[in-house]
Amino acid sequence: MPMWKAVKWYFRGLFPPVTTAVLFLFMFGTAYFSLASIKNQGPGQFVTLMEYIFLPVYGVLIASHIMRDSRTTVFELSIFNGPATVYWVRVLIVALGLAPGIIGIATMSWLRGYHSFAISLLLKLPVYTAFAAVISSILDSLAGSITFFILTSAIPMSFRVLIQNNGSIGGIMGLLAYLFAPMTSVEFSRALTISRTMGYTVLLATSLVLVLLGYMAFLRREYSP
Repeated sequence: MPMWKAVKWYFRGLFPPVTTAVLFLFMFGTAYFSLASIKNQGPGQFVTLMEYIFLPVYGVLIASHIMRDSRTTVFELSIFNGPATVYWVRVLIVALGLAPGIIGIATMSWLRGYHSFAISLLLKLPVYTAFAAVISSILDSLAGSITFFILTSAIPMSFRVLIQNNGSIGGIMGLLAYLFAPMTSVEFSRALTISRTMGYTVLLATSLVLVLLGYMAFLRREYSP
C-alpha cells in the first residue's frame, strides 16, 4: 500500500473533535492570560501550566493515537508492507499532531516578546515525537500513555524542585534538564551551568538517537495476533 494511504489511515481520528476543541480552548486561553501575567508575576505560572500540565496532556492525546495493541499492529504490518512504513508514518503523524498546539503557543510567546520561551516550546516538538516513537515501539496503549505522561510532566516538574532546592545544577543533570524541561531551563537559566547552545544541541541529538532506537526496537519486537 502506498505511504500516502498509510498516512491517511493514521490521520483518521488523530484530532477527536470535542476533546481537541475543549483542550485547545483551555490551553490557548491559559497561555494567553499566563503570558500576560509574566511582567507582574514572573514566568512561573506560564511554565507550570504549559510544561507540566497542558502540553503533557496534549502530548498524551496525540501520542496515544499511535500506541496500538498487538493485534492492531499485526494488522497494520500486514497491510502497510512491513514495519518500516508503519514506524515512520507513526513518527510523521505524531509530529503533525503535535505541531498545531506547540507551534501555536510558541507563536503567542514570540509575539509577546518572549523569544527564549518560544524556542524552548518549539524544541518540545522533536522531544515529544522522540518519546512517543520509542515508547510506542516498546509498550502498548495504556502503559505507553502513562509512561509518556511521566516523562513529559512528572520528570520536568522534578527538575524545578531540584533547581529550587540546590540553587544550581550542571553536568549530566544540567543536560537532562534541557532535554526534559526546556521551559524550566529558560526560567532558571542562571541556575544552569550548561550553556543554552550546548543544552539544545544535546536535546536535538538525543531526540534523533531516540527515534532511531525506537525504529530498531520496532523492527526487533515480536507481535502475536
